[in-house]
Amino acid sequence: MYISFEQGRRARAVLAWVLACMVGGLLLTAPLAGPMIIGDGTAPDGDNMLASLVVLLMATLYTLVVTALPAVVLVHLVRWFGWRRGIADVAVPAGILLAFSALITPTDGAQAGSWLPVILAVAAGIAGFAYWHFAGRPRPPY
Repeated sequence: MYISFEQGRRARAVLAWVLACMVGGLLLTAPLAGPMIIGDGTAPDGDNMLASLVVLLMATLYTLVVTALPAVVLVHLVRWFGWRRGIADVAVPAGILLAFSALITPTDGAQAGSWLPVILAVAAGIAGFAYWHFAGRPRPPY
């Protein structure tokens, strides 16, 4: 079976996206999964490790579903404008998630803001950086 260069490049991009979603899911679930693995402070329990693996898998699947369409749109925007990869792969997802989460995060009058948008933006930036590395650090021209 013959795989063309373009098919191989697309397959690598999709695999890099899946792995980047796993990195983002791991970053967001580590504060929850870590204590699940440790449990009551004794040796790690197999059930707790399985539960934390399920949490990571669910976070990865959620990230894949939520980012499917925006990822395709962002790839075309980055290529159309000719933005530098690496910088764009980190800054664009982080900026979009920061803006979106800042809009939907409820705040009351006493609270100046929430750290949730910043935490999500940092996780998106790290996942974008992971994507850039997993995709082979692509550069223009495409």
